[in-house]
Amino acid sequence: MQSPSGKPLPRRAANDIPPGQPRPHATYWLLAMVAAMALATAATLWWTLRQTHVLAQPHQQNDLWYVSSVHNELARVSLLARKVRAREASTQDLQERLEVLLGTLDTSGRGPRVSTQLREALPEAAQDLDSLRPLVERWSTQLAPLATQNGNGNGKAAAITADIVRQSDTLLDRLRKVVATVHLFSAQEASQARQQLSQRFLLLSAVLGGLLLGTALLIAKLVRDTRLVRAASQQLVQANRQLEVRVASRTRKIEEGRALLSFILDTSPSDVVLAEVESGRVHFINRRLTERLGLKAAPETLFLPELLHDPETRERFTQALDRYGQVDAMEALIGEHDPCWSSLSARLIEVEGQLAHLLWGFDISAHKALEGQLRELATRDALSGLLNRRAFLERSTALFDHCRRHGQPCAVLMIDIDHFKRINDRHGHQMGDVAIRTCAEAIGHALRDADLLGRLGGEEFAVLLPHATADSAMVVAERIRSGMAQMNIVSPQGQPLSFTISIGVAEMAAHHAGIEPLLVDADQALYRAKATGRNKVLAYEVAIGQS
Repeated sequence: MQSPSGKPLPRRAANDIPPGQPRPHATYWLLAMVAAMALATAATLWWTLRQTHVLAQPHQQNDLWYVSSVHNELARVSLLARKVRAREASTQDLQERLEVLLGTLDTSGRGPRVSTQLREALPEAAQDLDSLRPLVERWSTQLAPLATQNGNGNGKAAAITADIVRQSDTLLDRLRKVVATVHLFSAQEASQARQQLSQRFLLLSAVLGGLLLGTALLIAKLVRDTRLVRAASQQLVQANRQLEVRVASRTRKIEEGRALLSFILDTSPSDVVLAEVESGRVHFINRRLTERLGLKAAPETLFLPELLHDPETRERFTQALDRYGQVDAMEALIGEHDPCWSSLSARLIEVEGQLAHLLWGFDISAHKALEGQLRELATRDALSGLLNRRAFLERSTALFDHCRRHGQPCAVLMIDIDHFKRINDRHGHQMGDVAIRTCAEAIGHALRDADLLGRLGGEEFAVLLPHATADSAMVVAERIRSGMAQMNIVSPQGQPLSFTISIGVAEMAAHHAGIEPLLVDADQALYRAKATGRNKVLAYEVAIGQS
């Protein structure tokens, strides 16, 4: 950009913020810091409330509760066993109390709940608790059938109650020690939890203090930024006035440059057009493209896809332009009445706030004509004018796949001139070439437009008959054979010359994966026709039966 005097203005770096203007990055960092501190406060508060909740409502399934409950229930069982032995209680009552003790040992069905800390401190007591369940289960199982009997003084019940009293007294002494140890552990854990809670409250206070400080800094920064924005607005008004003068000067130069560019493009040997995407409004179209489209004057509206003659090419051009925003060197026919080949390139750009297509192209009609001639030479046999081996295999493969895909039959004829070497030896290679051309013309006259004929090499020809069965192919082959047998040609020496052909026929079957296996079957039929006398038509199935 230049100043009104014509001198270039100094460039300003992207990160160079004038003094007195707010720095947005500082505000963003401050907001991020406040948000991070708010998240830290929430996490610390949740952490503290959770610990407080744990201290306020301790979980019942801990070692102290568990061991105390087991001790109390075992004491009740021991007392009740003594009453049963003294005939003051029934065996049924003892069996029910054992069930209660069994439920206390495992209310969840997953075995005794003894913590790792208790196991490390009192391994013997933990082992007693682990072994108590199977012992109680054994007592309960032994007393279950005795509880249904009326008498309580039988010998078996007395033995069981004596065993209960003996072992429960020993276990009770050990459980009392466990209760005291677990109570001590619980007191120590509660003390540690209170210390941790105190530390967390201190951390929460520090985080809240930091959040308060960050909020104060953010408010101060916002107030400062507001003042700076007001000052920057006043500077912007003054800068806008200077900019208006510069824009007027720049606009004048742009108009001069646009006029020069229009002149260059109008006289360019390429085709150029610039048109809006939605409305089709033409901003520019040069004279050469107008003439190639057969128009007397430049159109007011033009949509780029309408330039393309072929619908498939138009679809590919539109998709590429919409997806990538550009097309490079796409060969296409342009024009509606007299289309011509052109190499097109296009870009999706913005003009006056609207999306527009910029297209330019070069006439390649002569190149495409030469390319067609070269393609014809590459696919045609020079002597007979038929498809050569490569072109025949390519097109017959596509036709074979089409018939198989739609469930239509097709057949192949393999044709070979009989004793062709004898013709070359007696009459010369020039006469052999005449025989090949004559045979090619005769075969072509007997075929339909949909049939495919090619020379595979030497005196060998191949025909693909789409939608033809083996029977209909035999009819066509016999017509070709008989026609050749009745045809006479004259040698350069004036002598009449006639020759015959042999034909092998094969129809597409399920085992034919492609055109080449089908050609192999027809070739086998041809070989069999020659081996059995020549001048005949033989189907593959018949040839297989004769071999």
